[in-house]
Amino acid sequence: MTASRDFVGYGQSPPEFSWPNGARLAVNFVVNYEEGAERNLLDGDTTRETLVEAKYDVPEGERELFAESTFEYGSRVGIWRILQALDDHGVIPTVFASALALERNAPVTEAIIKRGCDVVGHGYRWIPHTGMTVEEERRNIENCVAALERLTRRPVKGWFTRPPNTVHTRSLLAQAGLAYDAGSVSDDLPYWDQVDGRPFLIVPYSLDVNDTKFYKGQFFTADDFARYAIDCFDVLLAESARHPRMMSIGLHPRIIGRPARLAGLLRVLDRISARDDIWITGRDAIADFWRERFPPAESAA
Repeated sequence: MTASRDFVGYGQSPPEFSWPNGARLAVNFVVNYEEGAERNLLDGDTTRETLVEAKYDVPEGERELFAESTFEYGSRVGIWRILQALDDHGVIPTVFASALALERNAPVTEAIIKRGCDVVGHGYRWIPHTGMTVEEERRNIENCVAALERLTRRPVKGWFTRPPNTVHTRSLLAQAGLAYDAGSVSDDLPYWDQVDGRPFLIVPYSLDVNDTKFYKGQFFTADDFARYAIDCFDVLLAESARHPRMMSIGLHPRIIGRPARLAGLLRVLDRISARDDIWITGRDAIADFWRERFPPAESAA
C-alpha cells in the first residue's frame, strides 16, 4: 500500500551519471493505445466514456455514437499517422496499451511487434481503478498483463494505470511481478519508492507535455503543442549539462492523430531527432538502465 508521501526527492543533489553513449537527456515518446477499451454500453458498462472531445445531449443509458466514432478514428487512422511520423524520424515509441484495444485490432498489434516497441500495461480495459475493490484491481492488472504477453509475445515490465492509481496499485504491481510503475509525475528522473517495505521503481510520466491538453482546452493549435514541447525539451537539455534529465511526451491516436494536430508533433520530432547528443529510447530501457546503474541500496531517493 502507498502510505506516505515524499516532498524531498533528490532535491539539489540528483545522482550524477550519463545515459548510454554519454547522453545527458533521455527522451521517451509514449503512444497511449486505448481505442476500443474505453467504457461503452456494448461492453456491459453502465455508463458511457466521459473523457471525450465533445459531449452531446444524449440520455443516460443510450450510446453516444459520435463520441464512439472519435475512438474509432484513432484506431482506424490516427495510430497509423502517428506511427508513420515516428518511423520517418527513426523513433520507436513506448506503447501504453489497454489489452482489449489490441485484441480488437490485430494489425496494430502486429505493427507494434514489428517495430520492437516496448509495451506497458495500461489496463485490460481503459477504465478508472478508483472505486474498484482490491481483488477487482488485481484481476484487471493480471488479465491485462496476461493478454498483452500473449498478444505481443514478450514480457510486460511496466504499468500505467488510467490515472489515478489507488493506494493499493503499487502493491498489486509488485505482487504481479512487474518491474516499474509510470503512474507518477513527481520527478524528472526515475526513483525508488517503498512498497510494502520493499523498493519499487518509479519511472515518472508527464501530463504537461501531453496531447490531452487539446481536449482540456489548453492547446488549440499545432503550434501550441509544438512550442510547449520544444520549450520543455530546450530547458531540460540546458539543465542536463549540470544534471541528467528525462523527458516524456504523451500521444493519443484519437487526439494528435488528427492531421492539423500532427503538424505539431512533426515539428517536435524535427527538433528532437536532429540531435545526436540525446538518448531517444523506450521506457523499459530507461527502467533497465536505472536498475543496473542505481540498484535500490545505492539510490539517492
